Amino acid sequence: MKEEVLQSFLKEAYLIWGSGGWLMVPLFCLAVFIYYTALDLFLRLNFHFLVRGRIHRLDDDQIKQGKSRSLIKARDLLKPQAADVEEVHRHFQEIRSEYLPIVTRRAKFLGILIGASPLMGLLGTVTGMLSTFSGMASDGRAFNLIVEGISEALITTQTGLMIAIPALVVLSFISQHRRRLMQAIARLERYNTRLTLRKLQQGTIA
Repeated sequence: MKEEVLQSFLKEAYLIWGSGGWLMVPLFCLAVFIYYTALDLFLRLNFHFLVRGRIHRLDDDQIKQGKSRSLIKARDLLKPQAADVEEVHRHFQEIRSEYLPIVTRRAKFLGILIGASPLMGLLGTVTGMLSTFSGMASDGRAFNLIVEGISEALITTQTGLMIAIPALVVLSFISQHRRRLMQAIARLERYNTRLTLRKLQQGTIA
């Protein structure tokens, strides 16, 4: 029973694929590239120690005394020997330059790819309608050309939207994780700044 359902589904999918015209191939390639990029970026951010450890939500004592692997790695980013606040700021600017630009570039590129998907589907609408008008202007096989043109227009448009809509949801999660990464770095910088100010104050008192 399951095999029959699967065969029926595959047959229907093949018929739809064939009715979509030549643009179904670049749409498929675009879909693979979009979801590979999105999944790779999402997993990299989701399992980043600063995001996974929820550093942005921790107070000073938790950052100082936490025993989790993420917190241990996060404390390695601190610069407790910094001479002043400006040195702390420069240090964390370097950390931002290491972690954030590549994420930002890939997220922007992913957004461009997602935006291209419905546009490619719209291109399929145009080519399908051209086939439809060609069928209207001809005789003999006119009806078949009209049906094929309308089918191509609808299927490519639907496929472009089906690729783009879930990808936009994934992109929103990626943006959330990126924001948490920025907040975690900012949280560590504030913690490091307080450590440095406390050290400078103790040195002044002494």
